[in-house]
Amino acid sequence: MKVNINKIRKRCEKFLVKTGVGRADAKIIVDDYIEGELLGKKTHGLLAFAGGVYDINKTAKQSDRKKIKIIKDSEVYAMIDGSKQKGQLIANKAVELVIKKAKKCGIAMVGTFNSGSILRPGSQAEKIARKNLIGLVFHNGGGPLVPPYGGIDPVISTDPIGYAIPTLKQPLVADFAVSERAWGETRLAKILGQQLPNNCFLNKKGLITRNPNDAYSVLPFGGYKGFCVGLLSEILTGALVSNEQGLKNKKMGIRGALYIAIDPSKFVNLNKFKKDNSRLVKELKQSKRRP
Repeated sequence: MKVNINKIRKRCEKFLVKTGVGRADAKIIVDDYIEGELLGKKTHGLLAFAGGVYDINKTAKQSDRKKIKIIKDSEVYAMIDGSKQKGQLIANKAVELVIKKAKKCGIAMVGTFNSGSILRPGSQAEKIARKNLIGLVFHNGGGPLVPPYGGIDPVISTDPIGYAIPTLKQPLVADFAVSERAWGETRLAKILGQQLPNNCFLNKKGLITRNPNDAYSVLPFGGYKGFCVGLLSEILTGALVSNEQGLKNKKMGIRGALYIAIDPSKFVNLNKFKKDNSRLVKELKQSKRRP
């Protein structure tokens, strides 16, 4: 079935405005979900919008909402209390701040907590890279979902990581959870009446399950190496930014995040840096494919 994406966009924005979200804010929020849909990220597109509106504040007026607060601010770092606002709005503020500070000092970081979720940290990192900066974004996945390597019980979250590097053309962007698959796969499988991908999810007995109703935890990618990456991301988006982590992080809608921006021109000629990266991307694409 084909649908008009602009009609979908307007309908989503209209829904948010009815809940009390300002029109400009509604556009920022909906853009994130539409981009996910257009990228083919079915678990991080319109399905996520339908499932994620629960964390929108239930006030009727925009004036009743708590404001996003910058509680720490210096030349190279800042800390933002999101006041439980939508993650896209907090991310928008964090990205603006980290770009401004990195342009001035060469490197900067912004931590956020008490925040709603963002869909893809890679998309936020891409906004940083489009300003000729290296962007690194760590985002809490929203509660215990991933067991330690060799374990069954979930302790850390899926803690997605995104990075983006400037090139002569489009930025080189990576976006990935530290789990084999996003937890959203379970919601998608239930809706479509499908089985889960194999070798990704465990039931309570620690056995691989493809039944979305039996999923208890999701395995870390890459064995113990992936879990170690996830543990780092859990701490960077937890204890470091005053957000809960591990088993204390039971509030699935409340997240922490860390935004880092690096100005490559402080080390090398910017055009050469972008040229070298473009050449590397070309070399990667020219590598012969396996059968």
